Parts: sequence; C-alpha cells; structure tokens
Amino acid sequence: MEDAGVLMAPAPVPGRVKTRLRPPLAPAEAARLYACMLGDIAEEISSVARIARYLFLDPPEGANALRESPFSSFELYPQRGKDLGERMWNAAATAFRLGAMRVLIVGADCPALAAERLRRAFRELREGAEAVFGPSADGGYYLVGLARPDERLFRKFTWGTPTVLADTVARCRAISIPFSFLPPERDVDTVEDLYALGEWARTHARPACPRTREWITGFFGPGGGGFPGSAERTPGPPRGSRSRRGG
Repeated sequence: MEDAGVLMAPAPVPGRVKTRLRPPLAPAEAARLYACMLGDIAEEISSVARIARYLFLDPPEGANALRESPFSSFELYPQRGKDLGERMWNAAATAFRLGAMRVLIVGADCPALAAERLRRAFRELREGAEAVFGPSADGGYYLVGLARPDERLFRKFTWGTPTVLADTVARCRAISIPFSFLPPERDVDTVEDLYALGEWARTHARPACPRTREWITGFFGPGGGGFPGSAERTPGPPRGSRSRRGG
C-alpha cells in the first residue's frame, strides 16, 4: 500500500486516559468516553480504501481488548519512545519501512475527524505538500501527514504546549519543507472541550461517530449541550478553513 494511516492511542484504561476531564468525570467515565472516540476514529480510518492501517498502542498489553471490529483491519504495534515526538517518529518510520510512501498520524482525541478529511490529507501529500497538519484549538495538531520520512519534524519540541504547531511550522520553513493545513478542529482534553463536544454534536451531523454520540446523549441528555442541569454553552470546534499551502 502506498498510503498508510497510523492511529496512536493509549489503551483506554481508567486512570490512564483523559485525566484532565476528572472531575467532572470519574476515571471509568473518562476511559469510556476515550474508548468511544477511539472506536469511532478507527472506524473512520477503516472506511478509507486502499491504505495500510496501523494501531500503535500503549501499553501493548491492552491490545487484547481491541481485536474485534473496527480494529480488526489494523496491524498492532507497541509505541516506542520517551516522549510524544519520539513515539510519533518511530511509528512513522515503521510505516515507511513497511512500504508506505505517504503516512498520516492521528490520535483519538478529535471526534470531528472524518474519513473525508483523511482522504483530503492524502491528496495534499500527493499534490506537492511534504507535510500536512490539522490544527487543533489548543495550539497543537490533530493530524500530521508526511510524504517522506523526516525525523526533524518530531525532535526537540516541547510537547503539550500551545506553540507546538507554530514551532513545527517554523521548523518546516527553516528546512524548506513545503506544507499545507487542513481545516482546524478541537481535541477533547479539558472540561471546556467537553462542553464544546456536547454543542458540536448537537450542531453537526457528520461524522457519524456513533459511539461518541451515544456517550454524549447518556451524559448530557438528549439536548446534547452543557452539563446536566446547566444552561451554559460553549462554542464547538472552529468552522473549517480552506487548505493553505506554506513553505
């Protein structure tokens, strides 16, 4: 396969995932939400035809719970590396070593990430971009794609800060790597993101993300927005922008 989709994920174990959502969520609730988002993005990746699919899991012992659909089309690998950048680079390098010419790396934090967005990212890479980024509202990115392996895009960054994307784009410019942007979206990491998730689900019909929407209905109620008993609303993910080329 010339194209490969890499899904990077921690195993959805209570106490290990979505810790910034506690409170208001209990550890088991946070893990359940993450498991729903993980299943939905795996389904979106699975619907993209003619690509190789890899799931890099941490810890790898959690793979036993992820053998059925929608994970059955993924080859499972352990994550390796001391920080997020090193783990992403090792995953990308593995996909290239296995024969991919274009690699997309995503996590399971962005319910708005649809299969069509993945197809668009592959098109950007086929049409001249050597890197493509999906900006997230927190200053990072929900997707990174590569047309060739380049370790420099993952080394010596301060991960988890609001400048990750800006710093990575500056690196691209400094080393003359042509890049493009996808429309911005919002990850679900904080309590504010959780409010926004409920509002986003109420106002967006696609992607389907049935597991996540079922969780939203169960937690927020049928209206979909705001915590139970609260009239407060927080805006959903930013509306999409046209692809922009840089370099």
